[in-house]
Amino acid sequence: MRGVSILKIRNWSKFQPPMKDRNVIWIKVYRQILEDYEWHNLNSDSKATLIELLLLASENNGQLPEVHKIAFRLRKTEDFISKQISLLSHWLQDDNNLITTCEQNVSLEKSRVEENKDIYFDDFWNSLLSKRRNNKRGCKQKWIKHNLDSEADTIIKWVQSMNITKEWKDGFNPAPETIINQRRWEDGDNPKVKYDWEGAL
Repeated sequence: MRGVSILKIRNWSKFQPPMKDRNVIWIKVYRQILEDYEWHNLNSDSKATLIELLLLASENNGQLPEVHKIAFRLRKTEDFISKQISLLSHWLQDDNNLITTCEQNVSLEKSRVEENKDIYFDDFWNSLLSKRRNNKRGCKQKWIKHNLDSEADTIIKWVQSMNITKEWKDGFNPAPETIINQRRWEDGDNPKVKYDWEGAL
């Protein structure tokens, strides 16, 4: 990917005032970035890399070096830098579609990872009472997003224990999306919930 594209920091003037008479030794970062939704969604690696890219860009009026040079300067691999560039596209502008290419690669990688994050989703889905199974596609997406395969046993056992309660059988059970969104299985045993056999003796 060397030499494929010229990368620049988007809206560079926001991060650095013009200084014609001396070398730039600092950049501006406003605290309003804490309210930026895109910043909030970055992981720690991407946040650190963004600051490092801003510092590199300050050497050439907002323009970044080629990917292999960035990798050398930051002591990272080219694959790592390429992935970060795609994740930081909100802050970068690209003349020759490097960011798009990287985004496609990351998207493919993400798809491969997601293929292995829903192994137990169908078990969860089938454990639900049939009359409350709705929005399977949306629930599956959230299952993957929150990596609930790692908690599948706990979730499914909780659903199975709630299925035999009078409350759930009478239709007062939450939708599967609500179970996922509110992590209902973490509520534990509810003493107010009555089971079918209670009061039978």
